[in-house]
Amino acid sequence: MLQIRKILLRGKGVLDAEIDFTTGGNIVAGDSDTGKSYLLRCLDYIFGADEMTKRIPEAEPYSTLFVQFESGSGEILTIERHLSGGELAAHYCSIEDIKEKGTVLSAKRSGKSRAFDVTEAILTFAGIPEAVLRKNDRGSVQRLTLRLLMSVVLVDEISIIDEVSPVLGKAAFDETARKRMFAYMLTGKDDDGIIEAEKVEITRARLTAQIGVISNLLEPIEKRLSQQPASDENTIDKVETAIARLSASLAEASGERAELQAERLEATQTLQRAQSQIVAADELLTRYRLLDARYGSDLDRLDFVSEGAHFFEGLQAVTCPLCEQPMTDEHAHAALSISGVMESARAEAAKILGQKKDLAAAIQTLEAIKGKHEKEGASASVTLERTDRRIAEVIAPAVRETTARLETLVARRIELEGRRSDEEQAQTLRTLRSDLEGAGGSKTPKREWESLPSTALRDLCIQIEAVLKEWQWKGEGRVEFDKDAFDIVVDGQARQSHGKGVRAVLHSAFVIGLLRHCKKGGRPHLGMVIIDSPLTSYKKNIPGRAASTSKDGPVDEGIEAAFWKSLTSVDPALQIIIVENKEPPKTVAGAVKYHWFAGEFAQPGDRRAFIPDR
Repeated sequence: MLQIRKILLRGKGVLDAEIDFTTGGNIVAGDSDTGKSYLLRCLDYIFGADEMTKRIPEAEPYSTLFVQFESGSGEILTIERHLSGGELAAHYCSIEDIKEKGTVLSAKRSGKSRAFDVTEAILTFAGIPEAVLRKNDRGSVQRLTLRLLMSVVLVDEISIIDEVSPVLGKAAFDETARKRMFAYMLTGKDDDGIIEAEKVEITRARLTAQIGVISNLLEPIEKRLSQQPASDENTIDKVETAIARLSASLAEASGERAELQAERLEATQTLQRAQSQIVAADELLTRYRLLDARYGSDLDRLDFVSEGAHFFEGLQAVTCPLCEQPMTDEHAHAALSISGVMESARAEAAKILGQKKDLAAAIQTLEAIKGKHEKEGASASVTLERTDRRIAEVIAPAVRETTARLETLVARRIELEGRRSDEEQAQTLRTLRSDLEGAGGSKTPKREWESLPSTALRDLCIQIEAVLKEWQWKGEGRVEFDKDAFDIVVDGQARQSHGKGVRAVLHSAFVIGLLRHCKKGGRPHLGMVIIDSPLTSYKKNIPGRAASTSKDGPVDEGIEAAFWKSLTSVDPALQIIIVENKEPPKTVAGAVKYHWFAGEFAQPGDRRAFIPDR
């Protein structure tokens, strides 16, 4: 929380116009047109108002406004702003100690700006964390600003007697935000985390766009449906049955062809193997026959040698061509004896005959093997011819015919499925479009939001009851809060139903009770209130005169005195500044911070107004 310590106007060639305040109760009293209400305008301007809403001729020479605040921990913050408008500056020192330009503050943020502004500076200085508040029924949020707090901090002379809510005032565009500000002050809980609903205009635009997209999707589908003959589910079932039957037939033919192909492969392998064996056997038989012929030639040679051996004895002795010695039987190079030659020839012939016999047996065996393979090859050739003929004449035509019919049926099935899919999709899109068209014309349902917490409201009412008791309210002083009117009801009578004097008193009790509630519960509040003219509209009963029955008639005369007296016992942690035309009792003026503006009838030593004489 914070408190105001000084308000100062400065200009060239003129004395500073200043007023100081202290903790607890403060009173600024005086005649009209002495600048009392101008103080509230200065505070409103320093709290971020777009312009100075009230200008007085006496302030024309002044150019700069300074307001000095003090926090609960004793820190000082001074806000400076030129009276012609523009941004602000923050100085973390007293007005007297300002030596240079301070930190620039924006009067307010625009759009998504995160600029350092007067709200952030003052709320942070007061120890109030940044908060977000719901501002409409859709759940849009905005941050807590000083402008929202003004209705319960600065109470001007018009608002205090008005019949509207002390929280809401006459605001129309930010009513929800003001309500949520009040709830935040009651509980300390803001609206962070609320999910915002879409704007009605955006929702309708999106629905229109979706309907357009659906219509664009639906148009070609409906065109295709109009060009295709209609069919029923029986047609699709019949086609599926035919496809299943042909698929089974094709599978059967394919299975038989696979078996024939396997048989053909086996026959081909057998034929190739037999032909290979036959070729090998022919090669061996050729060689065996050549060998047999060779054996026959050798036997003929041996017969020749054996038959011509007896002619050796009649041969004439001759000289050996090698050693030139007579070739006799004893000669080393003489031929074998006739008997030896014949013996050798017979032995060789016997050996050849044995080999020839073995060769004949081998040829016979080989020819038998060749014959066997020839039979196998012939059988394999027959199998090949049979399988090829079966495949070419029966299986292949059946497969081609079945495949062609199956392709035709599958194409028909795809066509029927496509039409059914188009019909289903068209129906879905029509239904969706109808739903969207219906949604576009319906009103957005009103959303239910959490109401003000009863416990916190009751504590606030207890604080207001305590204030009224201090002010000697005549009656039970039972305070309730009307959640519809956002105002208090005292002893069963709404604040608005009283005369403007009582409305002003009850309005003052409300803002002071709220201040006490926030202090007691550690809830967010600036820590001070400034109330303009809480008693000016209040009229005492005049003894001996009948009480008026009009709405703005007099009320009990003890309230005014009790009101002044209560300012002497304000909690020092809080600050209440009362701006009034009426003078307080001297005992009260001496016990609080009191400023008296004497006006045009000022006596020597009196302060004439807020703006000093030139």
